[in-house]
Amino acid sequence: MADRNGWIFFAQVDRDPERGIFYEVRWNVPDGGTMHYIIDEVADCVYVVARHDDCATAERAVGEVARQLPSWTLEEMLHDFDVSIYPAGWERALLRLGAGAPVQENEEVVIRVRESVQHKEAAVRRAAVWAMVYTEWPVFRDVLASVAETDSDTEVARAAALAAEQFDLARRTEQ
Repeated sequence: MADRNGWIFFAQVDRDPERGIFYEVRWNVPDGGTMHYIIDEVADCVYVVARHDDCATAERAVGEVARQLPSWTLEEMLHDFDVSIYPAGWERALLRLGAGAPVQENEEVVIRVRESVQHKEAAVRRAAVWAMVYTEWPVFRDVLASVAETDSDTEVARAAALAAEQFDLARRTEQ
């Protein structure tokens, strides 16, 4: 598919589970962006990320990949989340929803992630933090700060605090 689309191989990153690094292949694409194929061991899924200075161009590229390869639609991910009632399934569906969320904020995703930070199981709340990190949506910045201050599980609170710091750092570098 990369060859058919004129993508030029740039680099491959081997997985390093001890350092939390996933396997990734990156290509430069003719329009000036990049495509990234990632095997995400946290979300337990494989996905493609398109990067480009123009968000609309990146979204079109992802749409083209989705037409050429089997992929989950947003509606399928939302449904998978909605039917996952046990913590392990909820966690997996939430991670997939975060990793596969659209570039632009989506209210249906926001509702489910916010619901998940209230779950009784720490693993689900931790997955909600990851989902917020995957989306990179500003709407989650204050949610992360709140989770960092109030969550009863120290690991969840610490992950949320680190994520909030990363959101702030990204916002400062964009300005």
